[in-house]
Amino acid sequence: MFDFKDIKAKFLNNEYGDKVIWIVVFGLSLLSLLTVWSSTGSLAYRMQGGNTTYYIIKHGSLMFFGLFIMYLAHLTPYKYYSRISQLMLFISVPLLLFTLVLGTNLNEASRWIVIPVINLSFQTSDLAKLALIMYLARMLSKKENDIKDFRNGFVPLIVPILLTVGLIFPANFSTAAILFTTSIILLIIGRINFKYIAA
Repeated sequence: MFDFKDIKAKFLNNEYGDKVIWIVVFGLSLLSLLTVWSSTGSLAYRMQGGNTTYYIIKHGSLMFFGLFIMYLAHLTPYKYYSRISQLMLFISVPLLLFTLVLGTNLNEASRWIVIPVINLSFQTSDLAKLALIMYLARMLSKKENDIKDFRNGFVPLIVPILLTVGLIFPANFSTAAILFTTSIILLIIGRINFKYIAA
């Protein structure tokens, strides 16, 4: 039976995660619904044969699906993410290469691929950013004892950074620059030998 008081108690006790993060996420989600509703009504009327709710329904469906995935993700022990980080990186690199060569051009930049059937545009650099940061966190943890060594510590970290950033750079300089800076900051926090970075 649905017990609102029980859910509220667990939420306040952080059993469902950080309540501040959830409040921010739900707040931004509701704000996005209002924004889409107010800005696409006339467009939907013209483009969708008078159906003014087309875009808000589409956006709402994707939003609730995203919230559901987010909820499942927060239930998953963080160690599982560490294990799949390498797989995600191995998948994202070919996707970046594919996007660079055969991607869909939007706003004069080849940054997207279109997912068949659902006809949804997907920016591959988003997956690559997440995969790279997760991979770096995993490797910094695993190579804690070799972190000062050039071959065993620095090279396995800098190569994926340069490869990923290099594939993003031609289509999206700002994303590449932010990702590179974030990665270097992670290396510094992870106590990598600074002389390797400076060189």
